[in-house]
Amino acid sequence: MKKIFFILAPLAIVFSFAFVTSETLPIGARLPMADYQMANVKTGYFTSVKQEARENGVLVMFSSNNCLAVEKIKSRTLDAAEFAQKNNIGVVFVNSNEAQRNGSESYDAMKGYFNANKYDWSYVLDAKNALANAFGANFTPEIFLFDKNMTLVYHGAIDNNLNESGAVTHKHLLEALSAVSANKPVSVTESPVTGCAINRLMSN
Repeated sequence: MKKIFFILAPLAIVFSFAFVTSETLPIGARLPMADYQMANVKTGYFTSVKQEARENGVLVMFSSNNCLAVEKIKSRTLDAAEFAQKNNIGVVFVNSNEAQRNGSESYDAMKGYFNANKYDWSYVLDAKNALANAFGANFTPEIFLFDKNMTLVYHGAIDNNLNESGAVTHKHLLEALSAVSANKPVSVTESPVTGCAINRLMSN
């Protein structure tokens, strides 16, 4: 593995934000850019989604340091991530907010957020939104769950109520994780995604 020695320099030019990208990865698709290397604040090394996968698959969540929607589901996210790990499913959170790399979404800010929240899984920096573009991810939080064959089996939200955990009636992600860990089909494969737009950079 390559050790991270660099410090992300402030951006000299601020480009416009782009909130919508290519078509979202369809259910049944294979994991794209499986070997794409990203800086991991957990270890200080580079890693890929494929490297973070475990025997039963991998959970990929596009996240942020400064998104109210991410904060609202924080305890539910922790529960889901811990459940995944206990059931031999890898977990990787991805920060693709490239337009804020010189501030609240910098590598150092990510590291501070990671430590403050006591994450026990990888949190990676997606330079130039490459992974988000490949997935067609547009929001934080936005979830993609791949099974042991690296096939997408669930895409969407953590459950059916972003704002009130007490009003949740369908725990989409936990149900999908349970199915994957038991090598069974996922019954609900997609759900609507709401949250903060990923802050992309437009070069032109």
